[in-house]
Amino acid sequence: MKQAFFGKPQATFTPGGAHVAVYLVPVVEGRLVVFEVEAPGLRGRWLPWTVMAYGANPYETAAALADDWCDGAVAALEVADVLSFPFDADGWELALVYRAELAAMPAGDANRRPVAFAPGEADAIGPFDPVDLLRWVGAGNGERRAGSREGPPLVF
Repeated sequence: MKQAFFGKPQATFTPGGAHVAVYLVPVVEGRLVVFEVEAPGLRGRWLPWTVMAYGANPYETAAALADDWCDGAVAALEVADVLSFPFDADGWELALVYRAELAAMPAGDANRRPVAFAPGEADAIGPFDPVDLLRWVGAGNGERRAGSREGPPLVF
C-alpha cells in the first residue's frame, strides 16, 4: 500500500495526482439546496465545491464558497464529513464536506439556479449518495450520527 505523500502544487489535475476539495451542503429550513448549473461545457445539479489552494484554511475556503454561491446568508457553518474518492486517471480526492445552514434561499445568477428539495428528499449529487446528503442535512437539527459521542464533532 502506498502512503499519501504529495508533490509540489500544480495548476490543474494531473494523472495519478491527488487534491483536497471542499464541498458545501447548503440547507434552508431543513431542506437540501443544490444548484442547477448551465454554463459553457457544464450542465446539471451541483453542490458548491472547489479544490483547495495549497496551504489554505479549509474553513475559510468553505466560507468563501458560501459567500460566492449562497449570497453570504450563512447562519452556521460546520464540518459534516471527510471522505476519500478515487479520481480520474488513478488520482485521489480527499473531500472535506461542510454543512451550511442558510438564513435565506440564495438568489442564484445567470449560470446557477438554486433548487430546494422537499424536506427529507435528495438525489445523488456529484460523488454523494442521497443517504449521506440527508444525514448531513439532518445534522443541524440535533440529530446524532451513529457512533458519535456527546460534544463537538471530531474529524480525526
